[in-house]
Amino acid sequence: MNILSNTASPASSLVIDVPRQTSWHVPRGSYTGSIRSVNVKFRIAGNSNTRIARIVFNVNVPGSILDYLAKLELRLDLNEGSELWNLICRLIGRQALQDSSGGQFNLESLVGLPCDLEIDHNFDKAEDHPFPLVIVTDVQEAGRLVKPETKPEPAKL
Repeated sequence: MNILSNTASPASSLVIDVPRQTSWHVPRGSYTGSIRSVNVKFRIAGNSNTRIARIVFNVNVPGSILDYLAKLELRLDLNEGSELWNLICRLIGRQALQDSSGGQFNLESLVGLPCDLEIDHNFDKAEDHPFPLVIVTDVQEAGRLVKPETKPEPAKL
């Protein structure tokens, strides 16, 4: 049997943990991150449907109390030289696509992959929105845009 009391305990039972919040309003700059998810969407333009790969990134903004997210949408096209082809080559190497030549490549294999991201803002039509549009302008293999911090070695006596 549960007994409820109107008196507060010394540890104040009214204080509860707030989970980390997420935000798509990533500040400008270069950050480490990882691929959170890859999904296929359809974009309708005029009389045509275009399949789009939506790649969502976890963005590590130093000192932040928020979990930042960013997305990149690319045509679902793995012809050599396409944006998606170039992205995969930068992240895991051209050999991965050559090994899949004439077959298939599972985009889900990119989930969890560490990477570096460059974020910029587009201020077109900014007066219509409280925040500028966040744009992923570059995605590179981890360590290419953001150099890992190195701790100085202790002085030897």
